[in-house]
Amino acid sequence: MMRISILFAAALVLIACGDSGSKRTVDYSGNTSGQVFYSYPADGQTQVSVHAPVVVQFSEARNIAPANITLAGPDGPVEVDVTEADEWRSVIVTPREALAFNSEYTLSVNGVSLTGLEDGTLSFTTASAQEGPHVEQVLSDELVISRRMPFGDDQPFMDFSTIHLQFSQPLDRTTVDNTTVSLKDARGNRVAATLLVDGTRVTLDPKNDLTPGSEYTLQLDGALTSETGVAYSGENSITLIPQDSAPRETLVLEVMAADPTKECNASGVMLSPLSGDPINCVPLISKLLGDDTSAKLSGDVFAELGFIPNYPDAAPLRIRKGSVLKGESLDVLIVGELPASFDSGEVTVSFLSDASGYLSVAPYSTAHEAPRRVQLTLDLAFSTADSRANGAFTQTLLQVELVGRAIVVDGRMVIDALGVVEPDVLGLETAFGVLSFHMESYQDQVNAPEPEVDITGPGLQSWQPGDYVDRFRPGDPVVLNFDEIPNQDTIIPGTTVRLTQQGAQVPFQWRLDGASLVLTPDAPLEFGADYQVVFTDGIQDLSGNPANPRTLDFTMVDATTTSGARTPYTTTVYPGFPCAINPGSENLANGIQGQCVSAYQDDVGDFLPVPPLPANRSIEVQFSRNIDPDSMKLGSACGQGSVRVEKIDTAGNCLDVVPAHLTLETRKLTITPQQPWEDGTLYRYVLASHERAGCAGDVICSQDNMPLQTAQLLGPDADEGGPNMAIAFTGAPPSDNVLLPLRNLPKSDVNANFELEDTELKATEEPPGSGLYPSPTNAAKLAVTDVGGLVTAANIGCNINDTCPADKFTYLNGGIIADIAGWDEAEQALKVILYPPVLMTTNTSVYAQIAGLVSPNVPTEPLVMRGRYEEDESGNRTQPLIGWIRYDEEEDQLMFELTLDLLLDAPEMEAPLGLPFNLHGYPMDDLQLLGPVDFLADGRLVISLLSMADQNIDVRIGGPVATIDLQLPTGGVNLTFQSGSIKKPQ
Repeated sequence: MMRISILFAAALVLIACGDSGSKRTVDYSGNTSGQVFYSYPADGQTQVSVHAPVVVQFSEARNIAPANITLAGPDGPVEVDVTEADEWRSVIVTPREALAFNSEYTLSVNGVSLTGLEDGTLSFTTASAQEGPHVEQVLSDELVISRRMPFGDDQPFMDFSTIHLQFSQPLDRTTVDNTTVSLKDARGNRVAATLLVDGTRVTLDPKNDLTPGSEYTLQLDGALTSETGVAYSGENSITLIPQDSAPRETLVLEVMAADPTKECNASGVMLSPLSGDPINCVPLISKLLGDDTSAKLSGDVFAELGFIPNYPDAAPLRIRKGSVLKGESLDVLIVGELPASFDSGEVTVSFLSDASGYLSVAPYSTAHEAPRRVQLTLDLAFSTADSRANGAFTQTLLQVELVGRAIVVDGRMVIDALGVVEPDVLGLETAFGVLSFHMESYQDQVNAPEPEVDITGPGLQSWQPGDYVDRFRPGDPVVLNFDEIPNQDTIIPGTTVRLTQQGAQVPFQWRLDGASLVLTPDAPLEFGADYQVVFTDGIQDLSGNPANPRTLDFTMVDATTTSGARTPYTTTVYPGFPCAINPGSENLANGIQGQCVSAYQDDVGDFLPVPPLPANRSIEVQFSRNIDPDSMKLGSACGQGSVRVEKIDTAGNCLDVVPAHLTLETRKLTITPQQPWEDGTLYRYVLASHERAGCAGDVICSQDNMPLQTAQLLGPDADEGGPNMAIAFTGAPPSDNVLLPLRNLPKSDVNANFELEDTELKATEEPPGSGLYPSPTNAAKLAVTDVGGLVTAANIGCNINDTCPADKFTYLNGGIIADIAGWDEAEQALKVILYPPVLMTTNTSVYAQIAGLVSPNVPTEPLVMRGRYEEDESGNRTQPLIGWIRYDEEEDQLMFELTLDLLLDAPEMEAPLGLPFNLHGYPMDDLQLLGPVDFLADGRLVISLLSMADQNIDVRIGGPVATIDLQLPTGGVNLTFQSGSIKKPQ
């Protein structure tokens, strides 16, 4: 088919200016000083990233002093850096800190009127937050459409248009389907369309072109709700009449790498005339990756142009769904310094819907040489060839907006545009990068490249749980990571993808995030049950190629409780320390939280500090067992509800209840405040329980009807709860550290009842026949080194004269909260702030010979190992722990090092003859831990730590009457911490 036609010629005529010689077609020599030809963001643009630069391109070079440029927002002028591009035709204004969410900003230049802009200034409004305080995530209390594209005279609705909607609040994606958001034709029939949703954004892409001139209705139903349960209350029916784009022409454009032989940040690469940055590089700036990670993109784009003579002011264009750009492999460097020992493999960027946009008249200038403005909205998916990188980074990015300019150079249409991408990193942090997009039409459109033919379908690259079922827990989603992007429209639960339990269908919610298919069962998966995941060749890629079908079997680990169940407890809390506080020990006015309540209060140990909580963070709690969601009742008044957040005074009196929203996963609670925490203000969050069995009243309970245990040091019965866990904290400024909640997985005490059941795994001989029993993951080995007093012999795990090497271990259960703080130049390491953990251990049997007589087994019962804060300048333990991640060149391995001080308690142990003993607040300081940092095939991070020195525990019963010296030998403590699923449940 002939590509050069009247349409392409018309496009060039509309865009071109000046002569058609060998030099740049646009001639700026006769322009009026100060005329604006281009800006990013566009004047009046909304939903602009808070990380966006502000770019103004003039008709001629303007060397403007930075002092004359003002970017002002709701709190006044913003500190900025000013740079230039295109020989000072472009002025780039970069805020030194991220802008405020949901806020209007204005750029002005002292002494220069930005000609063509209203009032001579450039104004735009920033986007909502994706997380953090609720007020930053919403535009209004009502759920309505806040923006619709295309809309208005400069964005005519075409027969090939994709509908992009933005809402005033993040949507509950389970309520977004073709019954709540749909396009219907004049007869009321639903139009087949791809429906994409993420946060506040929804894309509706008709599968076939619409009929020009026919009336269509965009319908939205009140069953559409926000994440906080607000029902849609906006316009229910929106009439749309598509205009005719025919006859169309396909324009082939080349997206070229900045320089095929060099890295993006190398000198001499091709730079964008708008931003001054390398073209077609996807930069990712984040705490986890640093600021030097970027991938070069290249490929061909096949843009369909509407009949331009009919649309001289806004020529419509489309890039079809399934288009692909490729990027070169990039090294994965933690904080830009530490090699993760793998690279991404080839990066693929796929178009999930028809990208639609316009070539519009210059918005600010009437000069005939002013470049056309390009507006393009893209729904993209990222994937990588390496499974570890793909599991960690693959994702969907909806409604990436590019704003650019189009000119003609040597008979070729040249488009430069800017936009901001904000991908997630490891499911923990939102990175950002300014994409300087550049493409040029092939001069010979007759012989331009044809679209590449894709003949391979999606194959499974990795999956969760995969080979790591022992790291999988109820509430975790099943995740299938494909090696290319599946077509969402071919995923049909129960047909092309099935989840079954011993042959019976398991209902689930699903979503596609990049190349990851995330399945969230309606009810948490059951311990000990057999499951099967099947996907068929009915799943296709965006080119229609069938998937390579697979049948995946897994069995959940057994959690049989022959020894009886225990109440649930908090494995981690943030902020604070997971224990109920002895009320008489508080001193909030001086920053003292108090001491954990204990049956041995005189020996309980450290006073805990009142921690800060950054304004941009939520409260997060992890539990040891599945929690009953109906027991989570948010209090609306002081003293009410099983969960509440209160503003308090220094005497601990409740002044007011903080409005908040609860998000409950099977074993995790997130409390998101309505407003940011106020700097320096004292708060308290309460997790309610009671010191008895049962779940009557406002009490947090497990799904098996057991109350939350908040005070293990009281030595409660197995079915009893505890006093309310009330944790005070102070509001603090926002933090850009990355919060990393970690779980102890895999672990032997699966059911968290502090007993090692026959069905739970214990230490094994490795290698077989060696006589060696290394510490399993999340276990500690105990050895007797000496005895004294009336004790003449002792043994761990079995009788005095017996040998039982597999029974000399106690098994650990808990977690830890880490804060990735960034690169430390002096240490040449990544600094990690850790908040002291609490580790619960299983019961261990101690046998002793006392006064020549062999006593019966003395069970330790559950031991409590409490991490201690570090000392401050005054010697008080108020500071979090510091760990370091370094790169070991010899091993080509990231290594984590940490020194941990602990307090050891045996609150339920009964010594012989009822004698007192010293395992109450017993200090175990200087536990040195070291081990590798790795990534599973699905992208999850794993830290495996072994003890580097012997740790002694000198047990004293009745003072010197009976002594048993125990030891945790070198390598005897094995702590394995793992990040949660990269993909959050539905």
